[in-house]
Amino acid sequence: MKAGLLGLILLAQCSAQEAQLSVGLAGPVRARVSIAGEGRLAVEKVTLYRSTSPLSDGEPDTVGMPVAVFEFPGRDSAVSMEDSLLAHNATYYYRARLAMGGQAVWTNVDSVAVPDTELGRITGSSILVDKLHYFLEMRDGGRTKKRYPIALGRNPKQRKLHRDNATTPEGIYRIIGVQSPATFYKALDIDYPSEIDKVRYSFAKAEGLLPRTGGDVPGIGSEIQIHGGGIERNWTNGCIALRNTDVDELLAHPRVGEGVPVYVVGTELSVEDISAILDYRTWREVRDTQRKLATLGFYDKRPDGEVGSATRLALGRFQRANGLPATCDFDRRTVELLAR
Repeated sequence: MKAGLLGLILLAQCSAQEAQLSVGLAGPVRARVSIAGEGRLAVEKVTLYRSTSPLSDGEPDTVGMPVAVFEFPGRDSAVSMEDSLLAHNATYYYRARLAMGGQAVWTNVDSVAVPDTELGRITGSSILVDKLHYFLEMRDGGRTKKRYPIALGRNPKQRKLHRDNATTPEGIYRIIGVQSPATFYKALDIDYPSEIDKVRYSFAKAEGLLPRTGGDVPGIGSEIQIHGGGIERNWTNGCIALRNTDVDELLAHPRVGEGVPVYVVGTELSVEDISAILDYRTWREVRDTQRKLATLGFYDKRPDGEVGSATRLALGRFQRANGLPATCDFDRRTVELLAR
């Protein structure tokens, strides 16, 4: 994550012998993290770890545990930053590693408890799942109503492409069912694989990007849920896990149920990408994109202004050729590159 999102502010002196981290609330859902020490030594890089599970000595387990990682350049002083990417009603643990004079200097662990809030009245509900910062956000239109801490699968950062019992998808989905009870307490079913997921899978298969076991490639997978079971570690088969009490609160709300949009962001798709994908495109704009892709050698059909599988496969080829994630969609970086 870029330093600007944490609001890097220079404060005090820092030393390799003593680097103390302290954290406190700076608002209802905002924490201020400060690192200070004695003496003076340049801090070349700061890596901040944050988790809803307790952090201990040693390198944090950023795969097995729900750990968010923030990296930014240091300075010739200690630092303070504000973290607003938090969930309500959760205790967060912080620890930092400082690169200082060729040494890796670890701070102590400190924690902060974020207070609860009412979910309240919602008129236009949607759900945002942030895989990188481990929260599920209930929204009213584009406005945050409440965030809940989450855990993910055993491979939490990668975007799901095929059946692997480890990764969580990223993209635009809907709730298609409610299970109460479910295998893991209670659950909301989402419509993975979507049509775009199927195109991405076909593209990966055609390009030889799927793993093979005994000559066979895995299927695309299915049955992705938002369910209970706890958030102490990343333990699901690719689903989004919540605390049971949080599942109860969501399912009790009249605006949470079938048809609610679910936007999942992570390593390949950002919130800005979701907005770009949702932007309305006229028939003429799509046709112009097809013509551009044809000129570049990625689209071999007659430009028809329709966003079908041929257009999406052409987008995937264009993205892969330009070192972008093969989303096969109109994500922000792809749109900007095509507009040049």
